[in-house]
Amino acid sequence: MSTVDSPAAARSPRWTTRRIVTDVLLTVNTLLAILAILAVWANRQLLNPDNWATTSTRLLQNQAVRTATANYLVDQLYNNVNVAALIESGLPPRLDPLAGPAAGALRNAAVQATELALSRPLVQDLWSASNRRADQALVAIVNGGNRQISVNGNEVTLNLRSILDDVASRLGISADLGAKLPPSVANLVIMRSNQLKAVQDAGGALKGLAAILYILVPLIYVAAIVIARGRRRRTLLTVGASGIVAGLVILLARSLGIRAVENTLVRDDSVRPAARAVASVATGMLSEIAGAVILIGVVIVIAAWFAGPSRFAVPARRWIAPYLRVHPVGTYLVVAAVLLLIFIWQPIPATGTPVGMIVFAVLAALGTEALRRQTMLEFGERQPPQEANGAHLEQLTALQHAGALTADEAEAARARLTEQEPTPP
Repeated sequence: MSTVDSPAAARSPRWTTRRIVTDVLLTVNTLLAILAILAVWANRQLLNPDNWATTSTRLLQNQAVRTATANYLVDQLYNNVNVAALIESGLPPRLDPLAGPAAGALRNAAVQATELALSRPLVQDLWSASNRRADQALVAIVNGGNRQISVNGNEVTLNLRSILDDVASRLGISADLGAKLPPSVANLVIMRSNQLKAVQDAGGALKGLAAILYILVPLIYVAAIVIARGRRRRTLLTVGASGIVAGLVILLARSLGIRAVENTLVRDDSVRPAARAVASVATGMLSEIAGAVILIGVVIVIAAWFAGPSRFAVPARRWIAPYLRVHPVGTYLVVAAVLLLIFIWQPIPATGTPVGMIVFAVLAALGTEALRRQTMLEFGERQPPQEANGAHLEQLTALQHAGALTADEAEAARARLTEQEPTPP
């Protein structure tokens, strides 16, 4: 018979070693969880063309970003095209002196017209498609396909020519203005050819790191729970707290990073709102992943607490025990209905994917079965008070050996049962 849960075993070197190993695993895994969140976010954001296109479209839908983009496009237009000459060519000779003032007056109108154009679905679709092609080129290069994909001499660029043509046509200047601009303006360089090898190495490492940590972090949590024999419920509670801490650290780092971009990296006050918006939108998926980890951690903490000896949890388990025992099918149907509502609601992205649905369904089934077995051990068929207390003492011992209760928790529960025993007449 195992004695690791007895007071004597609690002082044994083997029990102490298990506890030290468990604590070390949980501490290290909290740091790995933080790294995993960052790696998964970077992989999904940078190496997924659909996600990149969606994020870029959200950027253009932001007012501050549209204003900054409109000013940039108009600045490039005036810096590379003689707008006054274009206007002069369309005026009668006697009105040629008005071409210069008209070009200056047209600048503000051009910014407003460009900003309006950028808010139109057609232009936003062009922007999204251009960003998707640029990210597809990046992904192809990361995957080693840079020979098959050549964008302006092995440079990954964001093509702004179609957007400039749309803006120019709205201003009535020229429908093919983009063709008159130099390549450095019409195609915004994102990555140059001398950076391809570094990007390939970094992209490959990022993909591998995200895949490894995505699997390794949950496995280490499971290993910690398995090793922590005699204190598994508390270990499960710590696992949930670890996820909450990792998510909160990411959210705090994101907030500090956005402030650093706005206040430290950007010196022009007029650009700071746009910079803040870009940093906020670009890290929106990071916030979603961190929020999902926090939510899962909260659910784990609640489950571990509900299985413990608190003054609320024990009466609650006693109240639902008869239903769980008599109606197992109904219990699982209730759990399935709750899961269906969660999958429809999709509070986190994982609840909307087939793999996520399967994982959560399996975990819910395992948790429900564990709760049924625990309540059956604690609160079986109703018995006379003295026999019930004796049965409960045996059940407490079984729960202690199963790791659901620690030695201290079991002793406290035994003390409460002893105090409730009726005094013989």
